[in-house]
Amino acid sequence: MYKKQGSNFHTSSAGFTLLELMVAVIILAILAAIAMPMYSNYITKAKARSAQSDLVALSLVLESLYQRNLKYIDSTGEKTVSDYLTTNTMAGSWQPSADTFDYKLTVTTTTYSLKAIGKDRNSGCEITLTNTNTRTITGGSACGGLASW
Repeated sequence: MYKKQGSNFHTSSAGFTLLELMVAVIILAILAAIAMPMYSNYITKAKARSAQSDLVALSLVLESLYQRNLKYIDSTGEKTVSDYLTTNTMAGSWQPSADTFDYKLTVTTTTYSLKAIGKDRNSGCEITLTNTNTRTITGGSACGGLASW
């Protein structure tokens, strides 16, 4: 019997070829290109929802003041919420959870209007709540696409 000699190199499937590695990298890049904008929009919407809950919590503080005094504390013009709360110690220690919003307050003896104005990632988003529970939101994509609350 005569045996034929084969080649001296071995074929092994122990690793990845460069082509397989490049295909995996391309697939990951496509997935990241799809996921990153969706995640960014999710964060923007979450910050706007957080501002909404801050406004509701602040309205509860103001309603509590009204129950104790039978009037909202007088104010002239629009103030920042922190200025209002420091001058009215009865208002408690309300702290906003959304750091990308500034909070403004317009209050008279019988009415109030709360406004959250977006900054940074939420720039252009404006959320309003009044003492009659009128809720508005403007800003479209700056609010993560929220149209109502």
